[in-house]
Amino acid sequence: MPNFFEKEKGAALSVTIDKYIYVMVHKTPHLGIKIMYDSIEEFPDVETMQHAITRESLKHFDVTKELTVASIADILAKGSGLGSSSAFTVGLINCLANPDRHESLVSREYLAQTAYHIERNMCNYPVGKQDQYAAAYGGMNLYEFNSDDSVEIKPIVYNRNVWSELESRLILVYSGRGRNANSILQKQAAAMSDEAKFDLVRRSRDKAYVAARYLKENKLDDFGALLHDAWLDKKGVEASITNEYFDGIYNRALEAGALGGKLLGAGGGGFFIFYATPDVKERVINTITDGTTCKVYDFRFTERGSNIATYC
Repeated sequence: MPNFFEKEKGAALSVTIDKYIYVMVHKTPHLGIKIMYDSIEEFPDVETMQHAITRESLKHFDVTKELTVASIADILAKGSGLGSSSAFTVGLINCLANPDRHESLVSREYLAQTAYHIERNMCNYPVGKQDQYAAAYGGMNLYEFNSDDSVEIKPIVYNRNVWSELESRLILVYSGRGRNANSILQKQAAAMSDEAKFDLVRRSRDKAYVAARYLKENKLDDFGALLHDAWLDKKGVEASITNEYFDGIYNRALEAGALGGKLLGAGGGGFFIFYATPDVKERVINTITDGTTCKVYDFRFTERGSNIATYC
């Protein structure tokens, strides 16, 4: 978030997975604006819309009426921590910036920065940049966020064997509880005025570089253990990032043999990621799902960011 990278270089390591947000845009002459996601809403014009990201995106492209926007998602959980809001924003921008095209004619940098601008400056959401860049670029990357607002993208070179092995050791778990990311992010931003908490974020930033090095050197178990250290730093930044329920799930996973894990995104709910070696993975899954509302999702890494498909 700018509360950090305006003072010091920020960094994040992320990878995209094959769970998608699908955004569809259709011209509807002589009508107003219609949006379809969890519900269906119709408005005479863009100014009366309640869905902030869609409203501000349409205004950014001077679209005021005669359009239907629909979206569906592979994962239906709200407040997932998987970057779905930014994936939607990037996808919608890709549609609006490329009408009647079979492929995107704008750069991935444009998609990421425009999505960040709409979410941060037009919707006034307290977001960082990592989700927009991940959705735009795709793949596994180390992102560096500079105080001049620029972002450097350093891809982690694809190694099929290492990526497949890492995939097999990661467990994606829905905690059973969603959350409002914005309220948590506001508290995290405010916490950056506290020197000790700022230092916790600095340590997390440094761990992104260590994690990237571990992956390049095929030190997967070291990477898994580093997740645990990063989680301890993260939850020390703001109390609402975790609670007794989430700590209970996390501790059960560790007791079953997981080397590390964390709540994804802002924390406070949504999805966990855990790292477990093959000999204990099944035990970890059984332990955290037994008697809880937790659900495990299969996934694969993907190298593709936002892309356009045109259907007749």
